[in-house]
Amino acid sequence: MVSWELAMELTIPRLDALQASEHLCLPYENEDERASTLVAFFRDGMARHERCLFIGSADDQHDLLARLEAAGVPTERALERGALVLATTGETYLRTGRFDPEDALALMEGLTERALADGFAGLRATGEASAGVPDELWRQLVHYEALLNERLGRRPFVGLCRLHGLHVSPDRVRDMLRTHPRVLVRGEVCGNPFYERAAIALGDDSRARLDWQLHQLRAYNRARKGQEGRAGARFLSVLADELADPLFGLKREVLALGAALDETPSAERLEAATGHLRRLSAAVEHAREVARHLDRDVAAPSHEASEALDDGSDEARDVLSASRPRG
Repeated sequence: MVSWELAMELTIPRLDALQASEHLCLPYENEDERASTLVAFFRDGMARHERCLFIGSADDQHDLLARLEAAGVPTERALERGALVLATTGETYLRTGRFDPEDALALMEGLTERALADGFAGLRATGEASAGVPDELWRQLVHYEALLNERLGRRPFVGLCRLHGLHVSPDRVRDMLRTHPRVLVRGEVCGNPFYERAAIALGDDSRARLDWQLHQLRAYNRARKGQEGRAGARFLSVLADELADPLFGLKREVLALGAALDETPSAERLEAATGHLRRLSAAVEHAREVARHLDRDVAAPSHEASEALDDGSDEARDVLSASRPRG
C-alpha cells in the first residue's frame, strides 16, 4: 500500500527543468494542482538557494506553510533566514493603493537585487490573477506581464503567474499564454509557441503578429527536430555500447576455439562465425559514426547523416539475416 507521504510525492510536479531566469504561468484546473505546483516551485527554489516570495491572502499563506511542512520543508527556519517570504497583494502590487505596472516592475527588480545582496542566488516569486479583476485593471496586468520579460528576462528571477483556468475567461487565459515564454500544464513545463514579445503582445499590428507566429512555428519545428536527433544519437550510442561487451566476449571465445581446433569440418563453422563477428563489429562502429553525425547536426540533419543512417539500417539487417539459423 502506498503511504500518504509517497502519494503526495508522486503528485508533486518536477520543476528541475527551470533555468535561473524564467517567466511562466500556471493555468491550473483544481486546487490540488495549484497546491502541489506551489510546493514543487518553492522546494526547488530553496534547493537552489533562491529567495522564495509568495504573494497571497493570509489563508493562502497558512495553507502553503502547512503543505510545505508536509513535504519536508522546514518553514520556520526558512522564514527566519529570509529564504521564504510571505506577503499580501496590499504589501506588493497594491502598495501605492492601486496597481501600477511600472511600480510593480520596479518592485520586482528591487526585490531581486535585495535577494542577491542578502546572499541568495536570485528571487523566485509567485502571485495570482483572480477571476474578479476588472477589464481596465486586467489590461494593466497584461502590460506588466509582457514587460516583465524584458525587464527581468536576463536577471536571476523566476516568476510564476497563477490563474484558475476554469474560472478565468478563455480570452484572459490566452492573454497569459501570449505574455509567458513557458507554461506549466498539468505538472509539465512546456515551451510556449503562443508567446509574443512585448511589442507584439501590447500592439495591434496584425502583420507583425502574423510574422512572429510564423517565426515561432519555425523555431519550434527546429527544436523538435533537434530533440528527435538527440534521441536518435542517444539510442545509437547506447546500442553500440550494449553490443560492444558481448561482441568482445564472442571474439575471445572464437579465438580460443580457433587455437584448439584442427582442420576439421568445425573449422568451417568457426570461419563463418568469425565472418559474422567481423560484420557485427563493423555494424557497431557504423552505429557509433551515425551517432556522431546526428550529435553534430541535430538541428538540421545533414544529407550525409541521413545516408549514413540508411546505410546503418541496411547493414544491421544484413547482420541479423546472416545470424539467423539455417533451417
